[in-house]
Order: sequence, then C-alpha cells, then structure tokens
Amino acid sequence: MADTEHLKLLKEGIEAWNNWRLAHPEICPDLHEASLMSVNLRNANLAAVDLSGANLSKANLSGANLTEANLRSADLRGADLIRANLTGVNFSKSTIDIFTIYRDVKGCDIGVNGLYSPLTDSAALLTIDPPGNSMQGANADAVIESLRHARKLHTFSLLLAGIALLFIVIKPKTITLPYLAGSFKFDDISYAFLAMILSTVLLSQVASFIDSALQGARYLNDRRSAMLVGHFPWLLSKYESEEANRRQSKIMRFFLVFHPVVYLYFFLKWDLLFSGNWQELMQHYQEMPVIFAEYLLPVFYVVLFKLCIHIFRLSEGFQKPILFDTETERGRHTDMERLAEAVEKQASRTAELVELMLKNIFKKV
Repeated sequence: MADTEHLKLLKEGIEAWNNWRLAHPEICPDLHEASLMSVNLRNANLAAVDLSGANLSKANLSGANLTEANLRSADLRGADLIRANLTGVNFSKSTIDIFTIYRDVKGCDIGVNGLYSPLTDSAALLTIDPPGNSMQGANADAVIESLRHARKLHTFSLLLAGIALLFIVIKPKTITLPYLAGSFKFDDISYAFLAMILSTVLLSQVASFIDSALQGARYLNDRRSAMLVGHFPWLLSKYESEEANRRQSKIMRFFLVFHPVVYLYFFLKWDLLFSGNWQELMQHYQEMPVIFAEYLLPVFYVVLFKLCIHIFRLSEGFQKPILFDTETERGRHTDMERLAEAVEKQASRTAELVELMLKNIFKKV
C-alpha cells in the first residue's frame, strides 16, 4: 500500500506537495496502489513517484510532471493528461479508455490505441473490453475485412475517375459502357454527372468502412495485430514510420482521396469563371443536358468534397502506430510456451498409454 505520510501530504494540496518535493529532492514518494480517483493533481510534481497499481481514473493530471514515474498497472481511464510530461514513464500493463485525454503530452508517442514510452519500451493501451454498446473489440480480422471492403470500393471510384480522365486526354465524342442487357453510350457531361453520383455513393461507403476499421484498431493490443493492420497493402491505411516515406505517402494519399476533383473539368465553363461573368455561367448550367444541373451539381460537389476531407482525415489516423506493451507481449509468449509444453507432455503420456494398451492386447492374443 501507499505510504500514509506521502498520501496525506498529497491530499493537503498541490502547492504544499510541490514545496515538499523541492525541499526533499532525495525522497522518492511511494503512492503505489493509492486511490486517487477524480483527484486534482494539476501541475503536480510527480517525478519518479511510485504510482504502480494506483487508481488514477478521472484524475486531473494536466500539466503534471510525471518524468520517470512508475505507472505500471495504473488505472488511467478517464484521466486528463493534457500537456503532462511523461518522459521515461513505465506504462506497462496500465490502461486507458476512450475518455482519457492525452493531447499535447511530452516524452511519449501517441498511437492509434494508446501511449508509448520509448525510454521504457512500455505502452498504456485502451481497455480490451470496450463499452457494451460500441460493437467494437480486439479483432484484427474484423479490421482487415473492413479495410478490404473500403479498398475495393475506393478502387472502383478511382476507375470511374480514370475513365473521366480519358475523356479529358483523348476527347472522344461518346463512350460506350456495358451493362447487363447491353450497353449505354455517354457523352462527356452525362458520363461525368453519372460518375459523380456513383462516386458519392461509393465514397460514403468507403468512409464508413475505414472509420469502422480505425475504431476497431484502437482495441488491438498485440504484435501480430499491429503487424497485420499496420502493413495492410493499401496506401490509405498503411503505416509509414520513416519521415521521408511519410511525406511521400501523404502526397499520394492526397491525390488518391481527392480524385473526384477531375469531374470539375466537365461542368465548369472556365472562361466565364475567370472573367467573372456569373449570369452567363448560370445560363450555361441551366442549358446543360443534365437534369437540374444548376441545383444538383453544387450539392454533389459539396457532399463529395466533405467526403474526401473526411476520408483523408481517417487515413491520417492510420499514420499513428498500433501499439503493444512489450512486457505483456513477453508474458503472452511465455504463456504460449507453457501451453505448448503442457500439450507436448500430454501427447507423450497419451502415446505411452496407447503403447501399453497395444502390448496388453497382443499378450492376450
């Protein structure tokens, strides 16, 4: 249990605590397994403090100095860690949740599913069991399946934009597209309008699937899951650790996400737009061979642009690493080795039993 004197000093107030720490820098306070739920520890000097197993749920730790503190197995669910100094913190087996705030923290890396301290090679991960109404959980296969669906739909949207690009480059009068009962002929404007509608539907589904994948990835907590999801072969979700690759990836993701911009070419009268002749521009829209062009086009453009921004932000979410706690992972491997050893022993005993039974049978014969 925590040292009662240290706990009493802390509860006297942050000012008194910080003054005591300054006066006694040689003392490393012992607050392990202390109950500090919802306690205000804003700007507290908690450097090198033993907080292992402490209940810090909903505690206000904003601006606190937690340098080299021991937070092993601590409960940080709902805690406020804004601008806290977490350099050298031992996070091993500690837990956070979706209500934990860790914006602008110092000395550690923020991942998709928690916080990682590089100096101690430990991580504070989201609780394995999410809220009962979230329909989420630690399932890498479900995350991969969502990413597969998103990639397939996004590829089809890219194909539609690629055909539109052919209209711009080759400039054919019409293009023929097959369907179940035959084929349709489209001019450039009709095709662009249809492709824009289809892209809106497809990208809304892409956003839904990639958002589901990102939410599911927050509950992953082992090395295998981190490797599977982090290196899934799709540029919008693939994690890049190298800075040069991250810049290149961001540029490529930008072009891949905002591909519907190509449809603007077909509907804008560029000379009228640059000259500022809005009256003739509106007349141009009204005379288009597309129904309600002057009303539908702006709506679809706004929806498409918002979808593209949303998808790009989701893809940025995957540029954080999926973390796992090294100590927990080692324990998991040890448990697997023990299980394998037990199975091997059981198999050996079963083989011996079978051999004895066969000997008895042969003796009787």
